[in-house]
Order: sequence, then structure tokens, then C-alpha cells
Amino acid sequence: MALSTKPLSGMRQRLPQEFRVEKYVTETLSLSSVLAGFEEYDGPVIEPLALFAAKSGDELVGRQSYCFTDRGKREVILRPEMTPSLARMVAAQGELQLPVRWFSTPLCYRYERPQRGRVREFLQFNLDILGSEKLAAELEVILVLQGIMVSFKAPSSIYRIGWSSRRFMTDALSRCGVKEEHSAAVFSAIDKRDKMSAEKWADLLLGACDNDNGVATQVIALVSVQSLSDNWLVDLMSGSSAFEEVVEFNQLLEGVGIPSAVFSPGVVRGLDYYTGIVFELMDTGGSNNRSLCGGGRYDNLVGLFGNKKISGVGFGLGVLTLTLFLETYGLIPPGVKKAAPADVYIAVASADVVSSAGRLATFLRSQGIRVMMDVSGKKLGKQFNEASRYGIAFVVTVGSEEVASNRYKMKNLTDGTVFTGSPEEISRELK
Repeated sequence: MALSTKPLSGMRQRLPQEFRVEKYVTETLSLSSVLAGFEEYDGPVIEPLALFAAKSGDELVGRQSYCFTDRGKREVILRPEMTPSLARMVAAQGELQLPVRWFSTPLCYRYERPQRGRVREFLQFNLDILGSEKLAAELEVILVLQGIMVSFKAPSSIYRIGWSSRRFMTDALSRCGVKEEHSAAVFSAIDKRDKMSAEKWADLLLGACDNDNGVATQVIALVSVQSLSDNWLVDLMSGSSAFEEVVEFNQLLEGVGIPSAVFSPGVVRGLDYYTGIVFELMDTGGSNNRSLCGGGRYDNLVGLFGNKKISGVGFGLGVLTLTLFLETYGLIPPGVKKAAPADVYIAVASADVVSSAGRLATFLRSQGIRVMMDVSGKKLGKQFNEASRYGIAFVVTVGSEEVASNRYKMKNLTDGTVFTGSPEEISRELK
């Protein structure tokens, strides 16, 4: 039986054109991070299962992850996200200069039903600050996120950074009548609000509130609030330090001027380790009603590894999800997909000059020029066609006469002009 030509369901593969787009996206993300003083890191793809079971939540670990027992009889997991690994790495260090400002673009794995923008093997861009308890850290990561969208030239009309606070919502839900033993279920229901119909979500929330219709009504009112000045919300949260923190953060955002950042109490994030400010980057253009990115404050994660307590804040952004967003709104520059793989093509006239063609290619490459040398042995006309098919603008012909005189003809396929010169002169002309 012949082997299948398809990859396993949900696993990534990139042909050159697709890879160019992905590289453009990841390099833009990296540049935005470096400009803000962040440094790049990476960690293991396989981690102990306990690392994620401790804080990531039952849904992620129990139902969405690749978990198995390895040959050493250890319970391990293909990392479904990066933050717990980051916390472990920081906890393992000795004296660190705090705050730590790190970013990474790891491969992650989640066993989910593959669909548009959601696969099982994916690149996820992560950016974190560890070692600062100040709201300035949340402000900084949101500034970087905003800077990323500006770098991609995304108009503010097609995205929103919705934000809230787990600490605030915990207090608010309690004041709405949610019992402590039901709070986890209510948080989970709120996180699913934008993923299902209003009717089904109302039923889910009612069940999470132990079928108390009065409490469910209060929770619906809470997540529907659109302003921190809402009279009902102000009365509900009177005397709450968590609410005061949210108001203070809103003032910071207004002071900097980030119109895309909007207070949204329905943003709670699904992972259990978030403790303070949380936020999501949402597509509001109408084509992809989904979250592109999520993050927030996690105060207790590093403390799982001992007495060292380091507060952290950061976000994770799916590279595929972001790429689909950019393609939907025409934000991938046309030249990215159509980029030529080389600056010049060396056409080889005959077998006896292959070595000479190789020397010319080596010289030009040493000058920083991208060179594709023919390896097919086809006739010159077909080699020129090959260069044109790749979108390479210049072709240098290497034949016995050119080798003897050390002067080569370089044709510009765009306008048909021909330049003749030595390797050094050709190099200067190309530059």
C-alpha cells in the first residue's frame, strides 16, 4: 500500500511561499520585541506533565494536550504553551537582573479539532516581563502589542485590545452572589461567551451559577458593562481595592493614548494561573470574530518551584492566527510571497565550465549577493526561462569564451539590457 502524501491532521508544513510569509510575520514580531528591549530565549518541547498540571487547568492538560509516558516511565507532555516553561527556567537561575524581559516563538502542541486558524502543531509568539509588580509592566506589554499591530500597518478599526482583571472579577463575582465553590465554573463560562450563541451561553452560565437565576442575571449585567464609570458597577464595587487597581490602569492607558485598549469585564482568560490584569487582542473587522492573542498577570507561577516569588506579566500570540488576520485584510506586502530566491542566476553553457561557474558563484556569494547556479544541464534558453520563472532579474552566462577572458555577460531580464564585466565589476553593478 502506498504511503499517504498528507501530514498528520493538524500538523504544520510550509512550502517555500508559505514559509516566506511566516518568516515575515515572525521577524516583524521579533523586531518589535527587540525595539522594546526584550531578549530571545527558548525551552524544551517536552516537559514534565506536572509542570502544566499544576497551573494550566484541567481543560488544557486533560483534554487538549499530547501527554504520554516515555521510555523512562516519566509522565511527560508536548508543551501546549510556553509560560510554565518560562517560569521554571527563571526559577532555576541564580541571581537574575530583574525585571527579566524575554520573548520566544516556540512550537507548541494541542490536541484540538483542526479548523481555520486552529491546528495541533503551531508557532506561538510569547513575550513576558518577570520581576515587576507595578502596573507599568502591564502597560509595557500592551504597548509592545500595540506596536506590533502598528508594524503590520493594521488600522485600529479592525482590532481591539479588550482588558479586565481576574482579581477584580473574582471580587465582582462574589458581590454578584457567586459562591466560591462555583467561581471556577463561572470563570470558564465567561471565557466561552464569544464562542457560542447567546442562548446556549446563558444556559451554560446558569448551570455554572448552580441554577440560581438571580445570580446569573447579575453576572450577565457585569460582563455587559462597557465603562468603568457605569453607575451600577461603581455601586457594586464600592470600597474594592481590586476595582481601584482597574481604574488606575485605565488612567495609565488613557495617559499614553491607546484607543484600541478597551475595558471589557468579559475578558477573563481561560488559564488558571492568571491573577491580575488580563487582556485579549480581538479581530473586530467582521471577518474573523475571534481572539488573536491573550495574556495577563501571573503572580504565583514561579513560586511553584520553591521560595522564590517573582511576579510576571505577558502574552501569547498564535502566528498562524495572526497571519490569517493579516492576509484577510491585505496586510501582507505583495513582495513577500513573490520574493525571488536569488539576486542573480548563473547560466552554465556546457559541462566543461561547471567548475568555473562554481568559482564565480562562490565569489559573488562572498560579496553578499544571493546566487542560484544552474545544476540542470539544460540548454541556455531553458535556463533563462528557469530564471524568469523564479522571478530572478539578472542572468550571468558562463561559457568557455567568458572563462578565458574573465569577462561575463549579465542580462537584465526586466528591460533586456546587457552588462559585460569581470566578476568584481559584476558584483559592483549588482550592488
